[in-house]
Amino acid sequence: MREPTDSDLFNPLILRLQQALADARTVGERIALLLVHCGAIERTDSHQGFNAGSMLSNSIEHLLRTEALRKNDTVECLARGDFACILRPSPSEGVAILAAHRIQSVLRSSLTLGDKPVAADASVGIALFPDHGLDADLLLKRAKEAQQSALGERDRLSVYCETEAALAIDQAQYDSRLRLALRENALSLALQPQRDLRTGRITGAEALLRWHDDVLGTVPPSRIVAVAEAGGVMDQLTFWVVTRAVQTCAQFVKLDPEFTVSVNVSPSNLREPDLPMFIDRALRTWGVSGANIVVEITETAMLVDQNAANEALNELRSHGVRLSIDDFGTGYSSMYYLAQLPLEELKIDLMFVRDMLVAPVHAKIVRSLVELAHNLELTVVAEGVESEAVQAALQHLGCDRVQGYYIGKPAAAEDLLARLGARRVP
Repeated sequence: MREPTDSDLFNPLILRLQQALADARTVGERIALLLVHCGAIERTDSHQGFNAGSMLSNSIEHLLRTEALRKNDTVECLARGDFACILRPSPSEGVAILAAHRIQSVLRSSLTLGDKPVAADASVGIALFPDHGLDADLLLKRAKEAQQSALGERDRLSVYCETEAALAIDQAQYDSRLRLALRENALSLALQPQRDLRTGRITGAEALLRWHDDVLGTVPPSRIVAVAEAGGVMDQLTFWVVTRAVQTCAQFVKLDPEFTVSVNVSPSNLREPDLPMFIDRALRTWGVSGANIVVEITETAMLVDQNAANEALNELRSHGVRLSIDDFGTGYSSMYYLAQLPLEELKIDLMFVRDMLVAPVHAKIVRSLVELAHNLELTVVAEGVESEAVQAALQHLGCDRVQGYYIGKPAAAEDLLARLGARRVP
């Protein structure tokens, strides 16, 4: 039997969209097409089975029809986890964006499987008629491009942008090359050192993902994450990073038993029930203490599926792993969440640190964040330290650790090991 193609899946939608566009032309209306992708379906299939994933998909479609959208709007299920919403009329881009936010809000608050809440992990791409396309095929293509872009956005929402689309390399090529890189172990980690301001010693490092591909060239970390999220391999990528980071840390603790290696974890990883177990297994395999690994989460993770995040973070803490909130001050987190989560460290984003000596308001923000963190008994790490003067100012404010080009650029583990080893030679 022939496998269904994308065209087969989209045919019902294209017919419905063609009719909507024809009607809109007649009366001079504008239309918005929203493509919604819910990553929860793939996770549910993997952990609870195909039937559970189908039930969840049906629940999402029901919520879209009955709670998220207006009566005149249309919902079409394209595939399990992918939905198209035709908003008619949609007088402006702002109306479409509000609808997208409502979709995310309804799915975030109302989606359950059995009696347990489920995080839909919904990303939404928006294309507008007549602004972005005059026919159904083109409008659908551009909505799909926007949805792919949404996976890399903080709020998981994107409106089609012609400039970005023109510069983008085909997502499928990125996806296939990343899968190949994972299979062939072609990724790498660079380590950026962190200095303890009390002792002046290098006592830790952040592991930063690097990927240079023969076809794509050097791919920035933000793009790697977006591709992994879109291609459904984010968990696989994170497990690779964790494994390599723990292996690397095992080498450093031979020089310094208290040395720490920090790794970044995506908000979607915190919904993966196997993450704490995987990290614990890696620690035991390589003989590394949990106290030597710092898991960094962003502020976004504090706002998405709070129950799942808390459960994962508490389990990680039970294994001795240290937890840090990264880039603090750049998002929309609640102080309540900051106080409730089992954190040990707060990292101040480089956007405040880098120019704190010439921008008084940034200096005040840094001072306030240091005081806030210490009042909550958290260690403070400042990123973006690029001069001795900035380091001295942070030391005066009581900052605990610093990271940035003044301390050291990201480098291969072997280079940092040699640097630390040389300093310990009598």
